[in-house]
Amino acid sequence: MLCSASELGISDDHSGLLVLEGDYAPGTDIKSIIDIDDVIIEIDNKSLTNRPDLWGHYGIAREIAAIYGRELKPMNLDNLEGSKDKAKLDISVEDTEKCLRYSGLKIDGVKKLETPLNMKVRLFYCGMRSISPLVDLTNYLMLEMGQPMHAFDSRQVESGIVVRSTKETTSFKTLDGVERKLPEDVLLICTKERPVAIAGIMGGENSEVLEDTTSILLESATFEGSSIRKSSTKIGLRTEASARYEKMLDPNMTVQAIQRFVKLLRDMQPDIQFASALTDVYCNKLEPIDIEITKPYIDKYIGNTLSTEKMVEILRALEFKVDVDGDTFRIKVPTFRATKDITIKVDIIEEITRVFGYDNIQPKTLDIALKPLQYNEERLLDHKVKEILSERFGASEVNSYIWYDNIFNSRVGIETNAQVKVLNPQAHDSNTLRDSMVPGMLSFAEKNEKTYDDFSLFEIGSVFSAATPKDKCEQHKNICVLLASKLKSEDELFYELKGMLSFIAKTLKNVDLEFTASTSEHNWVHPMKSVDVSFNGNLMGYISVVHPMIKKNIGKKLNIAVLEINRDVLQSIEQKLVKYKEPSKYPEVRLDYSFLVDNSVTFDKLMQDIRGFKSKILNGFEFVTIYNGKGLPEGKKSMTFRFVIGSAEKTLSSDEINEFAKSLLDYMAGVGYTLR
Repeated sequence: MLCSASELGISDDHSGLLVLEGDYAPGTDIKSIIDIDDVIIEIDNKSLTNRPDLWGHYGIAREIAAIYGRELKPMNLDNLEGSKDKAKLDISVEDTEKCLRYSGLKIDGVKKLETPLNMKVRLFYCGMRSISPLVDLTNYLMLEMGQPMHAFDSRQVESGIVVRSTKETTSFKTLDGVERKLPEDVLLICTKERPVAIAGIMGGENSEVLEDTTSILLESATFEGSSIRKSSTKIGLRTEASARYEKMLDPNMTVQAIQRFVKLLRDMQPDIQFASALTDVYCNKLEPIDIEITKPYIDKYIGNTLSTEKMVEILRALEFKVDVDGDTFRIKVPTFRATKDITIKVDIIEEITRVFGYDNIQPKTLDIALKPLQYNEERLLDHKVKEILSERFGASEVNSYIWYDNIFNSRVGIETNAQVKVLNPQAHDSNTLRDSMVPGMLSFAEKNEKTYDDFSLFEIGSVFSAATPKDKCEQHKNICVLLASKLKSEDELFYELKGMLSFIAKTLKNVDLEFTASTSEHNWVHPMKSVDVSFNGNLMGYISVVHPMIKKNIGKKLNIAVLEINRDVLQSIEQKLVKYKEPSKYPEVRLDYSFLVDNSVTFDKLMQDIRGFKSKILNGFEFVTIYNGKGLPEGKKSMTFRFVIGSAEKTLSSDEINEFAKSLLDYMAGVGYTLR
């Protein structure tokens, strides 16, 4: 049949019949003339992501040869013998961080060529169209070896090559005819006068190979992967070349790629001439990676599955150099695997096991010593505190930054004296590490004030302190709780916080804390409605209603109280053993009494006075609530306590209950507290 290349499925050209060079008898199988009898090998592409050596067909062939125990055919290269007596090219690299290696060779006497049909077919099968013989060769080499190359028209780069980065926004027209704005810090290939290519991404229209080109400057280079990725993203241009450079190619492949290009070009035109010596600027030499590993170490991971000989065979098939000394392997990693892939011992184990086959390894139970888990007591305490605050008291956990928001603090009137500064802050208003968590909690209160009438927040976080900016910084964790409400009074919020903290201390440590007059110097602490919290004389923190001057800047109708204690001090308290007694099988009686108390009397003083009352049937008492509203005598407040009485021997009679009530009220009157 007479067919176009498109109809044969070997090109997208359907302009006319495919004309074959040569004299072939009708009826000859076209498969004997053109390599169209292809085989598709499907490979999971997850393996390509971190394997730059697998972005070329030769790298895939190396893997298949190792897996199936076949010999890898050597790549035919030109020795470049005729170039050695020529003068070197004028190549200079200014940005040596981004350009790792730049190799170049000038070739003259290039005639009007025709890309071999089989090469066109292979390019088409790989998703690339044939453009011109020299461009086809660079694309073919990129697909075969994974090394992008570029051919410049020598007439356009006679003044030499300079590799540098842009200092400012630059306009540049690429090979696809698009005028692009290149931002600052994009690597370019330039002549002495102008840029001719975006390094690692695409060449320029001003230096492309034309139909009358007879001399080319062949570029084979390696660029730093992250810089190519960033430039490609900035420009919005991703190419086959940039996709490979992003993976960190082997710098030692540049010269080999030129040798391969020359070999394929000689196959097309044997009489090409070298116009320069191979010029190689190796800026950042890739240091070899040597790994020493023992067979017992490998056996620890995969069991005694493979012999030493088999392990060495697998590694050498993957082109690792291996010296064996008893059970010790001294391994030199090939450079095409040393850019970012093979670095440590377990990488060697992975190479051996994946080629051998994970399914061929017999699973075995590990024989290891079991040790009791050492719990982190601080983390356990944090978890228990969070559990109590969230589950029992319904508070919501928040997470804040460890630095002050200077703008917020200034706006609401918060003054801080923190001395620990950040050398390189994200913003000028966030340059000081906090020595208290309260300002951050108050900013959360402001954000929630318009949405909620009543809310409670807590956080366990780090705070930092130092005497001066030059002194050593000390860091510890604080527990901070904030209660805010438009429905409850400041006093109610204050005592709720006190109850929360007392419950935490009793539940976790089985101790009672001490509450004394506040000594805090923070300007958000209320001068009257605040207390210090201590245990055995060690100051832990404070509870306070927020100062009115700051409160009005957050929300005039919002009452706020805060609690902040040192978590490390709470952690250091030795837990007291809980003493249990058998509960009575007889019913208990709960009696609530509200006492009139002078405003000057502290809660601790009242509790101490109540503890002075003794009775055989008193099982315990607890604070219920406080009232200081209308109907009370001037200078008085009402505090309600619940007393639990009962007997382990019998049910209490009415007379016994009345006798207890009378003796309690007489005692309380005697110490200055009358029944409301």
